[in-house]
Amino acid sequence: MLGGYAGKIVMVNLSTNQVRKLPVDEGMAREYIGGRGLMDRLLWDMIPPGTPAFSEDNLLMFFTGPLSGILISDPTVLRFKSPLTASARGINLIGHTTTVGQWAAELKFAGYDGLIVSGRAENPVYIYIKDDDVEIKRASHLWSMTSFQTEVKVKEETNPFARVLCIGPAGENLIRYASIQQEYFRSAARCGGGAVMGWKNVKAVAAKGSKDIPIADTDNTFKLSQSLIERADPTFTKYSRMRWGTTLGSVGASDRSHGPLKNWQESYWGDEIEKSSGIQWESRCRIKNRGCYGCPQPCMQVGIIRTGPYAGVVDSPDYDSTELIGPNCMITDRDGMFVLSSLCDEFGLDAISAGNVISWAMECYEKGILTKEDLGEIDLTWGNVEAMRELLLRIIRREGVGEVLGEGVKIASTKVGKGSAKFAIHSKGVEWGVGGAGNNRDARECYNYGMSPYGGVHHYGYTIPAQNLQAMCDSMTICTFQGRSYDWAFYSQVLKAVTGRDLVPTEKTWNAIADRIIILERAWSLREGYIPDEDDKIPDRFHEEPLTLGPKAGTPAAVYPREQYEKDRQKWYQERGCDEHGIPRKETLKALGLGFVIPDLEKHDVF
Repeated sequence: MLGGYAGKIVMVNLSTNQVRKLPVDEGMAREYIGGRGLMDRLLWDMIPPGTPAFSEDNLLMFFTGPLSGILISDPTVLRFKSPLTASARGINLIGHTTTVGQWAAELKFAGYDGLIVSGRAENPVYIYIKDDDVEIKRASHLWSMTSFQTEVKVKEETNPFARVLCIGPAGENLIRYASIQQEYFRSAARCGGGAVMGWKNVKAVAAKGSKDIPIADTDNTFKLSQSLIERADPTFTKYSRMRWGTTLGSVGASDRSHGPLKNWQESYWGDEIEKSSGIQWESRCRIKNRGCYGCPQPCMQVGIIRTGPYAGVVDSPDYDSTELIGPNCMITDRDGMFVLSSLCDEFGLDAISAGNVISWAMECYEKGILTKEDLGEIDLTWGNVEAMRELLLRIIRREGVGEVLGEGVKIASTKVGKGSAKFAIHSKGVEWGVGGAGNNRDARECYNYGMSPYGGVHHYGYTIPAQNLQAMCDSMTICTFQGRSYDWAFYSQVLKAVTGRDLVPTEKTWNAIADRIIILERAWSLREGYIPDEDDKIPDRFHEEPLTLGPKAGTPAAVYPREQYEKDRQKWYQERGCDEHGIPRKETLKALGLGFVIPDLEKHDVF
């Protein structure tokens, strides 16, 4: 087997309690690298078309890449049929999420490149992987525990040094945007993987390994690793992340007028943005920063609220979640935003989707579409932290209005009606994040949500080079923050030293592998019933409602004209080798080594 790979995938069938260990196909590893790319291919081969998200045939995949456990900050990348991501016709599409921490390295040390979970357990279970031993253990006593409690208990029952992925009550109750948590505050949040895990009755997956990772050229690998650390961004960006974490980004986003405010109606908040920024966290709450596996730039800020009604609450906030819970809901409470962020992590809820859902409900309340009676006597005014907290708990429990809000903003707006879908901010059913895109209308960055096969997931990339880099980072696997610091040539050297093969000899090869991954995802979605003419869109608000606050107000930068979006979309189609309807051309598929998808696409009348 190539160096860097453990060479095995462990597959657990919960319906039959069968554990199998499958070899990693070397040819497939060369073509797709690992992580996201390899899972895309397995998704095509292993999940029958039309499989519902809540089905025994759905798979929940947790994968590493050839650089996991070797270089710095390697994420766990997840794939599944999503209960949230959907076409305009309501068909479940691909689910994509990542979580950076320690779990991926631990799985690799246990001797596996990935874990695939199929079937459904009759009663709650958790999976414990310790080197060659893979156990399916009873978890009924863990059901209803928070994610924080679950991690503590699983470590007590297995190994105090095990790494744990788990769900909270939101996943158990099949909230469509439930997250999978690790290390308390690290979330695999997007697209509802926690709901899939909950439907399968899996409370947690723990890993503990003691094996070596084979490396082809150890000396050169370590030299390159040291070079990577030395070349890591030495500028203010590095300093600010280590000192304040990513929450500092909210101030810059507002100042540059591309953050979300008041359910994406505006992007600039003036001095008010300072009240819930990362600087406030440092001065009032911060204890220390902590990082992911081997990271020289630890950006997670852990702290505790020391005074006031929320004293004692611990949180590790980040930019995307606090932006959507904070400014997008117009919170000015210095501690309230962090309390809500912590609550989402504790109960296993995607804070990005939750912030979008609540801000949409707030706008509905303001416009009289939802009444206080509809909300169970909650006075859901902008910035009301206690109202938001109560509403989040009702969503998690699917209580009252929480039943419909737990379905996500796409389904909720359809059920509520009265024109509320007009300001439901999502693409393909997934509520928008902000990192790397957001509300930057003049730079047209937000068009990436329209092109992405998983909608509002913010780690897709708003230019083709950025999308290619993200696809490769998700496949090698490397943290996006670190990935942006280096070019393809550096990763080419690292992959050659680790694997012993020249997997990426040229920039053309690099882009071809990324194209293969991205176009295969589009082909998979097309086989499921995705129609680009209907689905590759962004909400009307960004085309029709110009910004009225801040430096962009009254300028062409205040709106993203629909005709410009269509030009950008057609340019993307052309550069990606698709026709004017967003369908990959047959010659494109053949050139990328994806000719095997053509018969299936013909069978499903895609061409």
